[in-house]
Amino acid sequence: MRKIIIVGASYAGLYAARKLSSSSDVEVLLFDKNAYHYIQVEAYGYVSSVYKKSDVTTNTKEYIERLNKNVKFYENSVLSFDADKKTITTDANEEFSYDKLIIATGSLTNFPPQVPNIEKYSRGIKTLQRASEVEKTFSDILEKAKNNKSDEKTVYNMAIGGAGLSGVEIAAEMANLIKESNINRNKFELNIIIVDGMKTVLPGMDERLVSACHKRLEDLGVQIHLGSFIKDVDESKIYLMNDVVIDYDYFVFTGGVKAITLPSSKEHEVNRMNQYILNESLHLKDEEDVYAIGDAGEMELDGKYYPPTAQIAIKSGEFVASSIINNTKAAFTFKSAGVLVALGGSFSIGLANDKYYVTGFIANMMKKVVTKMHKNKFK
Repeated sequence: MRKIIIVGASYAGLYAARKLSSSSDVEVLLFDKNAYHYIQVEAYGYVSSVYKKSDVTTNTKEYIERLNKNVKFYENSVLSFDADKKTITTDANEEFSYDKLIIATGSLTNFPPQVPNIEKYSRGIKTLQRASEVEKTFSDILEKAKNNKSDEKTVYNMAIGGAGLSGVEIAAEMANLIKESNINRNKFELNIIIVDGMKTVLPGMDERLVSACHKRLEDLGVQIHLGSFIKDVDESKIYLMNDVVIDYDYFVFTGGVKAITLPSSKEHEVNRMNQYILNESLHLKDEEDVYAIGDAGEMELDGKYYPPTAQIAIKSGEFVASSIINNTKAAFTFKSAGVLVALGGSFSIGLANDKYYVTGFIANMMKKVVTKMHKNKFK
């Protein structure tokens, strides 16, 4: 029986484990330092206090126990791997051998190194712990705004760095909740500010989505600063390249991701996002027994780079699992099923099958169905 080790209970890692559990020919060991899976695509609802923590997590340990007995879960961090010896080492100082290794370690917020102090003064949401900090801060200030009895006007600015998918969803959900809370703006002005160096929100996406998203954010009262990158940050101000200075009280940064790689007995090539460079079968270069999936690996297909998404993570996890089960070396292919963007309350926009524009309540229901299907697979 072949031994397969998966590092990371990410989207990619869990879908790979689920697929591999159907084979009687493999033993699967899944490692993650956390006993839960964080549903990052729903983070916008959690940090804006619309969702509870239980809405954005599933219990990995309990789920694995319900699969076939050929899959085991270890609540440990993997510290390194040795591709020559075909072993991994954990934080419990244990060594495990493998026939195939799948790296599904995901990613963290990529704070741009050229911007002094941005990591010091802003918060990411790529981990549940950091997202919980943002949620508590927003929840507390929203409650304070609703119950403010001071005679003096208070102004509080919540800044969001990055107008990509995560940034606009967080901004819209927070702004919508503020709007629904009927806060007396003459007494307490709670502002949501979004900042991005690109010229549009949702850069690179379909123009229909870009236009609808921008209008929705404006309708919700979000202050939008585009077309100038962040130059520096201090404890209360964001300095842009165009010399605009933005006052803030709390700063959430969603402007990019950086893959989590594993220390190894030898160097493996990575790109500027720290993703492993892969061959067409999603192996690390020159490593026929080591795969990287999801955010951990660079997905460049037919000369086109695909940015990290939950959708491509799921597909890559299932693909590698099938390759191992069937002992094949086919080339990975990907066709997007589309994109859905939640923009506060019951309003969403999207492209179905990456082609048909949908908006409003229908798009919102589609997004909820997709999320529910994912969660139900891991209950």
